[in-house]
Amino acid sequence: TPGFRTWWSYVPHFVAVPGYMYAYAFGYLLSLSIYERYREHGDALVEPILDMLRAGSSDSPDRLAARLGLDLADPQFWHRGLDAIEQLVAEAEALASASTQT
Repeated sequence: TPGFRTWWSYVPHFVAVPGYMYAYAFGYLLSLSIYERYREHGDALVEPILDMLRAGSSDSPDRLAARLGLDLADPQFWHRGLDAIEQLVAEAEALASASTQT
């Protein structure tokens, strides 16, 4: 909304701490990519995902993801997450377009 147009500027770490937002983007793309993998493999992936989550930060992200058969060094892995975001944006645009036509 117009009232929140400059809201981001009130949160200093958004602009004053380089790399701060990286963790959010990394985590979101990681979770979307894992979810896409789950959609492909179904319930067989549930327990390995839970095991990975239970492991917390006990190992590096690439080793934890490898437990699910994922390679964080593979650009295609990240493209899955970006594709999921692209789909969400397309759905939001379609809904916005439909709401303005009624």
